Amino acid sequence: MVGIFLIALMVPFAFAAETNVGEIVSGGKLYISDVDVKVGSKSDKNLEDGDKISEEAKPGDIVEFNIEVYNNYTNSEDIEIEDVQITVTIQDIDDGDEIDEEAKEFDIDADDTEDVKIRIQIPWEVDEDTFDVLIEVEGDTDNNGSHEAKMDLEIEVEKEDNAVRIHRNDLTPSEVTCSRTTQLSTTVMNIGNDEQEDASLEVSNAALGVNFRETFDLSDDPFDDDSKFRKTFTFTVEDSVSPGVYPITSKVTFDDGSDTETETADLLVRSCEALKTVEEEEDDSEVVVVQPPVTTAPTEAVAQPVTTPTLTQEETKSSGNGLLVALIVGEILLVLAAIVIVVMVVRKRS
Repeated sequence: MVGIFLIALMVPFAFAAETNVGEIVSGGKLYISDVDVKVGSKSDKNLEDGDKISEEAKPGDIVEFNIEVYNNYTNSEDIEIEDVQITVTIQDIDDGDEIDEEAKEFDIDADDTEDVKIRIQIPWEVDEDTFDVLIEVEGDTDNNGSHEAKMDLEIEVEKEDNAVRIHRNDLTPSEVTCSRTTQLSTTVMNIGNDEQEDASLEVSNAALGVNFRETFDLSDDPFDDDSKFRKTFTFTVEDSVSPGVYPITSKVTFDDGSDTETETADLLVRSCEALKTVEEEEDDSEVVVVQPPVTTAPTEAVAQPVTTPTLTQEETKSSGNGLLVALIVGEILLVLAAIVIVVMVVRKRS
């Protein structure tokens, strides 16, 4: 009787080396064995089904889920669970819509675990509320069907009363040379609970002579377009500005002037003249002039056949009509010289 009791105590350990902290949906052999959640820089460990994550999230926070899953088949059964897929969903957080992330599929051997990290960013546009989090794990086996487990958690999003951020601050182009005009596109967003009246945005760089200022109101409804201010500033860099990197500062002032947020965008100014010099040096090529070989005239006065000199294309182009006249005169002289030589030879023989 004692032996049977001991065997009964040992059976759970033989078949369940890990505890299932989630809920079995189907199959019964795929467990969620451990879940830790990190919000910002703080972690909440060993969570169980139905728990609320202790650390509140803020707009824009990264929430990291570290999920351990377990294949509860024994080594003797040797059944692998394949194509395991883990999905984390935060429901209704995006203006009534859910956001979710999936991990890459993997296989788990019998009596083995696998750790997976999934990161989800809390939207910047979000209500202050508590949201449901659903963790789903599913996989298949060759001959033993599919297996699925799930886990429900809660996460609370908390917002500051006065919080404004510069959501966009981009230069286009961020580098200027001969063309000296650029644009700074800026978006200011209210991410707090309170409406902001008479907020202001200043864009400046003294060395470039840049100085813009805008005043506006921001709604406290994160999904209202009036909770954001958008503006594109266009300016031209003077030719006298030296090459270098110039930080363009964007500063927003809010909460009745008591709070500020600042972002910078670097503008690279290059020398237009230096660029032209490099291009001219690259295009410059050396011209080589080839001289024709020099021939020596024969010493004896021998009658030679009269031939018309052949001109190269370059010589024809450079000489023009003047060379043509010279050739005609030369031919006449050669003919006369040949006649004189023939007459002298005939007289000498006579």
